[in-house]
Amino acid sequence: MCENEKKKYHSIEMTTGSLWKNILLFSLPLMGSQVLEVLFNLSDVAVVGRFADYMALGAVGSTTLLVTLFTGILIGMGAGVNVRVAHELGAGNKKGTEETIHTSLLLCAITGLLVCAICLLFSGRMLSMMNTKPELIDQAILYMKIYSLGMPAMAVYNFGNGVLSAIGDTKRPLIYLSIAGVVNVLLNLFFVIVCHMAAHKIFFFLSAIWQPQALQQPAQFLCISLLLW
Repeated sequence: MCENEKKKYHSIEMTTGSLWKNILLFSLPLMGSQVLEVLFNLSDVAVVGRFADYMALGAVGSTTLLVTLFTGILIGMGAGVNVRVAHELGAGNKKGTEETIHTSLLLCAITGLLVCAICLLFSGRMLSMMNTKPELIDQAILYMKIYSLGMPAMAVYNFGNGVLSAIGDTKRPLIYLSIAGVVNVLLNLFFVIVCHMAAHKIFFFLSAIWQPQALQQPAQFLCISLLLW
C-alpha cells in the first residue's frame, strides 16, 4: 500500500517502530468495537428496566443468548474477512484483494439476510426450546424480530470493520459504532422524557429496541463510504 493510502486510512505500520506500541494501538480499538457491538443493547435494557415494567425487562433478558449467538456469527464473519484481505494485501496481490473484498461483501450481506430471516421465521420456536416463560414469550418474540431487522446492517458493518482492520485502521470503526451508541442513548431518553412513551408500554418497548438496529445503518454507511472514498 502506498504512503498516501496509509495516511488516508490512518493505518498502523506494524513493521516499523515499537512492536508492542503498534500491537497495543491496533488491538485496543479492535477489541473495543467488538465488545461494544456485543453490548450494544445494554443501554436499552437499562432504560427498559427503569421506565417500563418487569415483563418488558424479562422479555429482553430472555433473548440474550440468541442475540449473543447471532451477533457472534456476524463478528466471526468479519474476522474471516480480515484474515483473507490481510493475506492478499501482504502478498501484494491487488487483483486478489479486490476480488476478496467484493466476494466478502456479498457473503456478509447474504449471511446477514439469512440470519434476519431465521430470526423472523423461527424466533418463537427457538425461544420455546429455551423454555422461555409463557408470560414473556410474546414480547421476547417481538424483541427478536425487531432486533433481527438490524442484522444485515450489522453484517455489512463487520465486513467494513474487517477490511479496515486488515489495512491497519481499527480506530474509525470504533468511532463510528461509538457515535451510534451515544445517539442510541440520547434517542431512548428522548422517547421517554420528551415523548412520554414510558406510559405506553408497548410503544416504548418498540422504540427502545428499534433504536440500536436503526443506528447500525449509519455505522455501516460510514464504513462503506470510507472504503469507497
